[in-house]
Amino acid sequence: MKKIYSLIDLAKKISKLRKIGKHISLSHGVFDLLHPGHIHHFDQAKNKADFLVVSITNDKNVLKGPGKPYFNEKLRLKALSSLEQIDFLVLSDEKSAVKVINNIKPNYYFKGSDYKSSKLDVTGKIDLEIAAVKKNGGKVIFTTGQVFSSSKIINKEFFYNEEQNKFIQNLKKKYSASTITGYVDKLLSSKPLVLGESIIDEYIFCKAIGKSGKEPYMVLQEKKSEKYLGGVLSISQNLSALTKNLNLLSVLGSKNNYRNKILRELKKNINHKFIIKKNSPTILKKRFIEEVDSTKMLGIYTINDKDLLKSEENLLLHNLNFFIKKSDLIILSDYGHGFFTDKLRKEIYKTRKFLAMNVQVNSFSVGYHTITKYKKADLVLMNEQELRHELRDKNSNRKDLIKKLQKLIKCKYIAITHGKTGATIYSTKTKQIFQAPAFARQVVDKVGAGDALFPILAISLQSKIPMDISLYIASISAAINSESYASKFVLEKTFFKKYLEHSMK
Repeated sequence: MKKIYSLIDLAKKISKLRKIGKHISLSHGVFDLLHPGHIHHFDQAKNKADFLVVSITNDKNVLKGPGKPYFNEKLRLKALSSLEQIDFLVLSDEKSAVKVINNIKPNYYFKGSDYKSSKLDVTGKIDLEIAAVKKNGGKVIFTTGQVFSSSKIINKEFFYNEEQNKFIQNLKKKYSASTITGYVDKLLSSKPLVLGESIIDEYIFCKAIGKSGKEPYMVLQEKKSEKYLGGVLSISQNLSALTKNLNLLSVLGSKNNYRNKILRELKKNINHKFIIKKNSPTILKKRFIEEVDSTKMLGIYTINDKDLLKSEENLLLHNLNFFIKKSDLIILSDYGHGFFTDKLRKEIYKTRKFLAMNVQVNSFSVGYHTITKYKKADLVLMNEQELRHELRDKNSNRKDLIKKLQKLIKCKYIAITHGKTGATIYSTKTKQIFQAPAFARQVVDKVGAGDALFPILAISLQSKIPMDISLYIASISAAINSESYASKFVLEKTFFKKYLEHSMK
């Protein structure tokens, strides 16, 4: 017997059944991993009506974080089709079941008892679904019985490794999921000012053809090219999802400045001012990617890393003073390309605002760029390779290196990222140290990870969120961004909160 239908065809079939007096129950969900709770739920739904329709959210619209759903939509439909209680199945192409409800017009809409309090639904979908059911003359019923969780089972048995599970379990002993998502809401009142260079990241996807027939160089066939907002543009995009008021002060080049692209793609709640650097391009970083295994083969950067002219510096300082009055913290990302002059640094310190800084070593600045240019920040973030380079020490353990750095720069918090093994944060006041594992299921590109982790950690600490929670939600933001190229995926608040909620199952 056929069970899986398109929504259009199923609506026609259900309409005919309703005309002959048949009653319809509808249940909607992801149903990523079938368990006894689902079976009990379907039993109750089928016992109430003549026919049971089950709709599932398609893969694209599942709001449970990277790597979810664990089983794709085809496998989930196939598994459900084997259950005798279910008469019809349909794939929903929206985040909620409203479209399905409006087409099926069920007599009864069944949800699990964990949805009884709509306040616990961070997506707000359940309220929309209840309204749609009532509008179509139906009744909402919450099933009873023991509550199981597909996410909890998947997280523990399949999704997270031992280190990740241990970290989550320790966190759950201290905080509930609602406490953590509540802290995310607290970030809305934060008013950050982001300072640093704007960068355009271009990814050129190629097919490796082989060595040239006549000369000793590699030949690549270009397939496609994509450009993303990078540098402080990426940082601002991620922050804009969690804060209402965000200020951005940066620089663009007078040549091929990409201004139209930047203004078109920047989120609307970002108040921005761009200083134009004369006789300079907006920084463009091209990366050539071998399309088969996503290997980065070559980087070509278009850049002028000379200091700003005096007139440009004066304009920058004028705008800094304007934005400072509207901000309660400064997020400074120094890529070493000439934006931060000595005078600008002095003005930043005069503000006495919460200061978070990330001073990066890259191919242009290695040997010239040092974090010791900055003193007494509230938060310093760098990766372990940069830390070891800064201290000229490749053998000491990470904690000892952090303490050595503290003696040099006298800051409140030091955070170190260390790739696949996660991130560590140290409070110089309380001497507490926390390490969070990396949560990315499949790392596509590390470029965007830091642009999410750094600013989210900064506004969390400035908002006085506990240090372990601050590191956790910042690590989750990095995991989300690292599963796409550069800043192709920008944080979205509902998705972010839903991921946090499901990670704590």
